[in-house]
Amino acid sequence: MAFHFIAIMSHYIEGSRIGWHYSSEGRLDKEVINSFFSRVKKKCGEVHFGIHKLSTDSTSWKSVVEKDSFFDDVISTEDMDMFIDYVSSDQQLSARDVAKFILSSIPVSHLKLQKLLYYCYAEFIQRTGLKLFREPIVSYKYGPVVESIFKEFTVHGSSIIDYEEDKGFVISVDKMTAKPSFMKIANSEHGVVALDCIIDVLEQYGSKSPFELVDITHQEGGPWARVYKPGQNNIITDDHIIQYHEFAK
Repeated sequence: MAFHFIAIMSHYIEGSRIGWHYSSEGRLDKEVINSFFSRVKKKCGEVHFGIHKLSTDSTSWKSVVEKDSFFDDVISTEDMDMFIDYVSSDQQLSARDVAKFILSSIPVSHLKLQKLLYYCYAEFIQRTGLKLFREPIVSYKYGPVVESIFKEFTVHGSSIIDYEEDKGFVISVDKMTAKPSFMKIANSEHGVVALDCIIDVLEQYGSKSPFELVDITHQEGGPWARVYKPGQNNIITDDHIIQYHEFAK
């Protein structure tokens, strides 16, 4: 008889569930399992997994799937380092992660989405000194822009973006449903602060029109105004954002 220990986590970069699989023909070694949790915590901080223990007639992953179809879609690895690297990378937010949360929360046009993304980034860096996401913010004619988001959503023009969460990634806990975009941000490295910043921004600016937000971002002496040159798409640096928003407060 073989024994299995499986740690599963929803992995939003891959869009699926990933699992670390440890198996043994004898009793599972507690030191191996303790080492796994210790290394995850050291590299990733507090991470919540689905933990499963079961027995089959083989140490193979195939025997696990054959015993319980719950594991059909899990991307499994026995490589502890590989699994921890995946978990670590999934804790890093992208501008698209934040955009999806905004889109799932309030109706917005592409122009308004860009402005809200900027203010979320500015609020987070003010509170933490860290980047909310790694993509640079650049200066376009109508204000700060994340170019990857521009390429994805500019097709919507001035219309409200028709967006709905992928139901395949909805997570239910005790009959409560959490949106995938919420879970992605909540599970990131600074998830509680990130969510607080984004929600504060939506409460403060969410009811404003796109061009009201354009006027605010175009204020004289602001980060956009300091770097904008027609056609150059200059980067609005973190220093520009921090200096201006500290002064504005």
